[in-house]
Amino acid sequence: MEFRILGPVQCRTGARPLKLAGSRQERILAALLLGADHVVSVSRLVDVVWDDDPPATAVRQIRNLTTALKRSLVAEGADDDVLTAEGPGFVLRPGTLDLRSFEEHVSRGEFREALGCWHGPALSGVDSTALRGEADELDERRLSIVERCLDEEIGTGEDRVAELTALVAEHPFREAFTGLLMRALHQQGRQADALNVYRRAQTRLVEELGIDPGPKLRELYERILRDEPEYGKARCFLPYDVPDFTGREDEIRRLLDAVRLGRPVAVDGMAGVGKTSLAVHAAHRLAADFPDGQLFVDLRGHSPGREPLSPEAALEALLGQLDIPASRLPGGVDRRAELWRTRTAGRSLLVVLDNAASAEQLRPLLPGSATVALVVTGRRRLAAVDGAASISLEVLPDEQAGALFAAASGSPDSGVAALCGNLPLAIRIAAARLQNRPQWTVRTLAERLGSEHDRLAELKVAGRDVAAAFALSYRELDAAQQRMFRLLGRNPGADIGVPAAAALAGTGEPEAERLLEDLLDAHLLRQPALGRYSFHDLIAEHARNAASDEESAPAVSRLLDHYREGGGSGWYETERANLIAVTRHALGSGHDGHAWRIAVDTAEHLRESGHLDELLAVARTGITAARRIGDPHAIQLSLASLTLAFWENGRLTEGMDCALERLDVVRAAGDRAAEAIALSRAGALHSMLGRYPEAIRFYRDGLAVEEESAAAALWTNLSNAQEVLGRLDDALVSARRAVELREEPRGTILSSAQLGLVLARLGRFDEAFDVIERSTTASQDLGYPFGEAWSRIDHADSLLLAHRHADSLLLAHRHGEAREQAERACEILTRLNHPLLLAMAANSLGTACVALGETAAGLRRHRLALETARRIGYRLQEARALAGLGRTQAARDLYTAMGLPAESLKVVT
Repeated sequence: MEFRILGPVQCRTGARPLKLAGSRQERILAALLLGADHVVSVSRLVDVVWDDDPPATAVRQIRNLTTALKRSLVAEGADDDVLTAEGPGFVLRPGTLDLRSFEEHVSRGEFREALGCWHGPALSGVDSTALRGEADELDERRLSIVERCLDEEIGTGEDRVAELTALVAEHPFREAFTGLLMRALHQQGRQADALNVYRRAQTRLVEELGIDPGPKLRELYERILRDEPEYGKARCFLPYDVPDFTGREDEIRRLLDAVRLGRPVAVDGMAGVGKTSLAVHAAHRLAADFPDGQLFVDLRGHSPGREPLSPEAALEALLGQLDIPASRLPGGVDRRAELWRTRTAGRSLLVVLDNAASAEQLRPLLPGSATVALVVTGRRRLAAVDGAASISLEVLPDEQAGALFAAASGSPDSGVAALCGNLPLAIRIAAARLQNRPQWTVRTLAERLGSEHDRLAELKVAGRDVAAAFALSYRELDAAQQRMFRLLGRNPGADIGVPAAAALAGTGEPEAERLLEDLLDAHLLRQPALGRYSFHDLIAEHARNAASDEESAPAVSRLLDHYREGGGSGWYETERANLIAVTRHALGSGHDGHAWRIAVDTAEHLRESGHLDELLAVARTGITAARRIGDPHAIQLSLASLTLAFWENGRLTEGMDCALERLDVVRAAGDRAAEAIALSRAGALHSMLGRYPEAIRFYRDGLAVEEESAAAALWTNLSNAQEVLGRLDDALVSARRAVELREEPRGTILSSAQLGLVLARLGRFDEAFDVIERSTTASQDLGYPFGEAWSRIDHADSLLLAHRHADSLLLAHRHGEAREQAERACEILTRLNHPLLLAMAANSLGTACVALGETAAGLRRHRLALETARRIGYRLQEARALAGLGRTQAARDLYTAMGLPAESLKVVT
């Protein structure tokens, strides 16, 4: 049952809306949905239904109408508790609500999907003065998301001129839409049209409202007038710049001067002294000088309970901000650093590297171009940046500290800043306490701070401890808030969502969210993204120290249970960093059962998202935990994950060792199903390593197990090995048997593609193309990019075979089609970060390009295939690449070493 308020107010079952008993019941439903899951008082419903003129029987009528509404909902299939009387009013619990779906899409950045939840103006058709303000707020919320959506789409180069033209006509005084239309036109090379849009808007504002356009629109006009390139595409990843930044004039001047002279800047100082605030504030002032973007990465050098960000991970974040996805990143810090320097060369960029741990962490991140400005912060002096201007921050001078307290609290300082040790972070926390307690005076706050004597060893300043501010903030929480604060300190992850916090605290999600929001209001938590919560590093340490092992041990066990239960693919992506940290923590704390299970469940999702370094790390953690437990089932599943990790990373020899060990484990345990699967994987690794007779033996052994769940994969793999060895009739029988046995769609796609290739090798091209094209289409319909790439590779190779075949129509377009199929496969596999299939696709593309006379492009592709195949040990593709590069004898020697007939080279080149 679906409820809607983003448009006409409706309750729908399927395509049919529930018929409501008149406008009064419609208004009641609207009010209950606006307050969904919360008590909506009868007095509120009276106001909604009758505005300011209720009858004497209003309360009774409300109860009658609400009871009738519940009966209608239950009759349509809703639960009995969908609408209940509670306290002073009623609670409606909608299972599906379009407003909730809208906000969930927005939180994930899915703006088009979010806007698809709307079916007209909010509360359309509901005429209630009491609801008009909320309806207007919802409509304004929609327009703000329209702005964010279009801003993002224009920033990625999409053409949104037509849509924006209509929006400007509909909302002529909304300057944001005018600015977006100007940007969209300018991006399309229509500078004159963009300037005319501004002039029309200016005329309209002056003539109808008597005002000029705002400063942002004027600035945009000036930039377009100067025809500055790629306006709106610069990426700004700088954190929020606090509006009440106070003091540090000398340090800011030195930093700005150094950057403008082309010198990097290194800012150091004690924890909480304001290094990040200074760097971010200065970076915002410098932003206009760096039109290609402003990048920011927290290196987590001194984040309690968290490991410093590795250079590889930091480079992933930086390159991601340059729109290079993780799946396209090379492995190893040196290759990523090289890509980072290449992509930043000559670009006008400002890079802020915050919270650095060491010179070793920092060196690979240094750009190589003088056009890239660099600002680094860390607790220690940073000697890794040669020629850097060094700025060491001390606590604020008394006058500036007092001014900061006054700016942050709105009250004059009376010694509070001094009691906070003049440390900016502590001053801000104290000021927040004062603002949230209107009954307090500054003197009250000063007296409370002065009575605190707890100390954090690393934060002693002038005989006083800034932990007094933390302790005071903690003491003012109620018991439930204090408990949540303490338990969050033992969270191993970088941040936490509401479900995980509920598990940690052993509460329901509504209660957990309330406590998190309370801590957020108290400035003891921050919110890096909607629905996600994290500590500042100093407060995290305070929280961790406040928790006892007796209290936190069962809480962490509940949290590990939560992560062990898992979620959907979106959940795994959101929780990726936390899952890695939690798995490591579970291993280190002796929760081996959680460690191996979370690792196994996480591995497949890391593979699909292309995070192969993390896949290998998690798989290694899992097998370590499983071995400590000694459970054969846990060991074999963890070995399967580790085999997958080595396979995906192209480390085939190590993958073979794992596969064989897994085979021994499952045989000893008598697990026949797992034995068949293990034999299939080991056989596939033998094939990759060029040991085809050995691979066939493993496949035959697997089929002898007579385990139906693995039979189809074994027949497919067997067909592949037989096809490579030239046993085409046997390969055809095996492929047909595989297709017959397949029951799930993804497996059917892979087996069908193999069948198509064998048919092509036999010269049965009409059948081959029909099978492979259906396989490709099925992959696209299923959203299965790996299967699509596999099918396209086989399609490309079949087209190349058809062109050579004596009995086929030797049509010139065959090579063009083959290039198109192989090129698309390469694009998919680059995104998936899959080196094995990428070597195959690159060879197919190289062969097609050479056949089309594009020799240079073809040789480049063969060289890529050769480099990849040699790196991962894929011998068949190494031989094919050598042949494509004209090194025929080397290719023949490799074929001979694999036991393959040299004549087969004619088929693949």
